[in-house]
Amino acid sequence: MAVPDQTVLVIVDDLFFLSKIQTTLNHLGLPAKAITNPGELYDYLQIYTPALAVVDLTLRAADAVSLITTIRTAHQGAAVPILAFGAHVAVDVRQQALHAGADRVVAKSEFSRHLPDLIRQLIRLDQE
Repeated sequence: MAVPDQTVLVIVDDLFFLSKIQTTLNHLGLPAKAITNPGELYDYLQIYTPALAVVDLTLRAADAVSLITTIRTAHQGAAVPILAFGAHVAVDVRQQALHAGADRVVAKSEFSRHLPDLIRQLIRLDQE
């Protein structure tokens, strides 16, 4: 059984967004674990249940929708809230992310403007 953790799983390979997310999490007092490799993600989820997963739908190194499915199915009893973000024009990918199990999918512009609030909302939903 995976150990519940306050860590936020960050699946982003864009250094600008990774830095922005890590800075925001630091201000909120939440640790971050950056992963982009599907094997590393699987291994992590075998041990831990993160407080939240943040997934960039424009990943270059892996299929983001597939990673969302991996997160969603990793823990039958403990749902991990998933926040996904991507290009506003990629409506089909955003729909696929919702279908795969993302709790919230937003455009990159909304993600950048409202990141602290989005994180607070999703972590709060998990704790209620």
